[in-house]
Amino acid sequence: MSGSPVPYNFRRPDKFSKDHLRSIQAIQEGFGRFAGNFLASKVRAAVHVSLVHVEQSTLGEFLDGLPFPTTLFISPLDPLVGQAVMQIDMNLAFLVIDRMLGGPGDSTPAPRAGASVTEIEMLLLEELGQGLFAEFVNAWAQVTSLRAPHCEVALGAMQVQGLLPTEIALVIRHEVRMEGATGRLTICLPASMLEPILPRLNARLLFANPRAGVGEQLERDLAAQLERVSLAVRVELGRVTVRVADLLQVEVGDVIRLDTAADSALPVLVEDRVRFLGQPGQIAGQLAVRIVERVTDDTVVP
Repeated sequence: MSGSPVPYNFRRPDKFSKDHLRSIQAIQEGFGRFAGNFLASKVRAAVHVSLVHVEQSTLGEFLDGLPFPTTLFISPLDPLVGQAVMQIDMNLAFLVIDRMLGGPGDSTPAPRAGASVTEIEMLLLEELGQGLFAEFVNAWAQVTSLRAPHCEVALGAMQVQGLLPTEIALVIRHEVRMEGATGRLTICLPASMLEPILPRLNARLLFANPRAGVGEQLERDLAAQLERVSLAVRVELGRVTVRVADLLQVEVGDVIRLDTAADSALPVLVEDRVRFLGQPGQIAGQLAVRIVERVTDDTVVP
């Protein structure tokens, strides 16, 4: 054997390799751009979010090092198991809230206790946290498909429940500059949560060729997300123009003649755009429509 011994802390083992950290750093730099654009849309001014440091710590040390009061957003990241914690300095959070409420976004001191936060402000904080987690999910989409279904708000480390203080976690620190104010935005991800996707955190595969880095897996993930999107589909029986005077005289049993022939195909609209033509009918006593043609840009819709 050659070389000198390398110290190893068995109480705080390294859960992330240098390759993992490089990949996460690149992903979080993308999150900084996404988060900056999101916050800029809220405050209607330029916002800069820059990555400062990525380190391993314990959940207890992360929580103990937080200022009081502060703003914490806690959310699951389905399908991963566990909860992610996002912290933003309270002065920044309430600057954004003030601008969302139409205020000037000045340097008014933030509330010093949870009792000082109104119900409306709590709802706006939830909206802010949900939006930041949505940008986090977008930044990690090149690695895996995640979903942040809901966000809880805490105004201090003592309000955070369900986290094991001794668990190793990844702490990602960002600096936020907006409207003359500066603060930090920190994300804490338990190692056990990230463990299932660590094999995908390969900097060479993800970022050596950004176009190739998308890969088939990301395409499958995006397709899976699109398949779950709900779309409004409706069938238009026909149209008619009626004068108000005539409409006021309509009674039960009257017939209103439409501009559609009885045997003509009906337009089937998806999100208010004609995508198919169909024939009306019934299935098991329910009204139905049978698709007879797909509508393209060149199709002449009757």
